Amino acid sequence: MKNRRNFSQNDSKYEIRLAGSGGQGMILAGIILAEAAILDGRHAAQSQSYGPEARGGNSVSEVILSGREIDYPRALELDLLVALTQEACDRNLPDLKTEGLVVVDSDLVQRVLWGKVASLPFRQIAQGVGEGRAINMAALGAIVSFCPSVSRSSLANVMGKRLPSAKLAANLMAFDEALKLADNLRGSLKSVENKEESEI
Repeated sequence: MKNRRNFSQNDSKYEIRLAGSGGQGMILAGIILAEAAILDGRHAAQSQSYGPEARGGNSVSEVILSGREIDYPRALELDLLVALTQEACDRNLPDLKTEGLVVVDSDLVQRVLWGKVASLPFRQIAQGVGEGRAINMAALGAIVSFCPSVSRSSLANVMGKRLPSAKLAANLMAFDEALKLADNLRGSLKSVENKEESEI
């Protein structure tokens, strides 16, 4: 089933960056997102970068979605930034489009120097389902709500192939809980578009 907000095949690029620290699963989340977009009939390009530390350093995954072939695989002007640490948020905000959206973890990011912000309790959601490492799948749930071109069904399909079977149920629960919260929040985002800074 296609996402209800799916664009036409002639639409422009949609650039997403998932940023956090090593160990939060940002790279895997980006891979799953790109593969799900392809299942939905999109063109997708995924790239990644790491900080000097294997765990705890900066970890970034970029996904570009388009109805057309993608000629450059790196994000230049972000439509959506998902930041799971304060450092990741501060470091990546300058790459957002003027009308871009920042999605952050409400426990881990307290200050966002941006107008359009969605703050969701990804870590709490992951802990609540008994799988702390599901924070990345909770973030993907929010992306489904805010991104115009990836469906829940395709993401769940790819999660089933990429995640260990013993962890799948908990990860899907985290994913769906964040999706529900993001859907409820989406209508109120316009109210903060003109603020220069959001204190969370």
